[in-house]
Amino acid sequence: MNRNLFFNLVIALLISFSVSAQKNKIHFHSINSFGLIGGESEVSTSFQTINGIQFSNWFSGIGVGIDNYEYKTLPLFFDARWYFGSEKKAYVYGDLGYNFPLKNKPGKGMINYGNSHFKGGLYSELGIGFKTKFIKKSSIIFSLAHSYKQLESRAEILPMCMDCDAYWYNYKLSYGRISLKTGIEF
Repeated sequence: MNRNLFFNLVIALLISFSVSAQKNKIHFHSINSFGLIGGESEVSTSFQTINGIQFSNWFSGIGVGIDNYEYKTLPLFFDARWYFGSEKKAYVYGDLGYNFPLKNKPGKGMINYGNSHFKGGLYSELGIGFKTKFIKKSSIIFSLAHSYKQLESRAEILPMCMDCDAYWYNYKLSYGRISLKTGIEF
């Protein structure tokens, strides 16, 4: 009798897991967005593409983009999202990765420099968003987030006098900014 009860319990669990898995299929998604980034400096643009999978209320993927704030960089990051609400239209998300510099020269504010070298650093973003259906399985997305970007720079400063030696400055640059993005998810 205990064997029959155990066997029936196992069969019932397998059937419920099968039905649950059919409701929560794994889907591939691509999220492509354009953003405006503002902080203490002037407002700049960003472009991102994130590709990954969604299971139930969770999405995770790998993203890459172009970040034009102050110094142009290429962030490579992991993205995780949790969709909530009755129709799963609202979401919170977080990105964590590394910023690769695309430019190896100081900004316009630095004069009399010789050689320079940029090194990447941390990239992160934490935000909230909303999506609305567009066409069939595509949605238009909107998000608001706090974004953080780090870089390091080593610049040779040339002297103003003929008999003076050049000297090197090391800069650790970190930018906290607000990001407003829109895009399409399919």
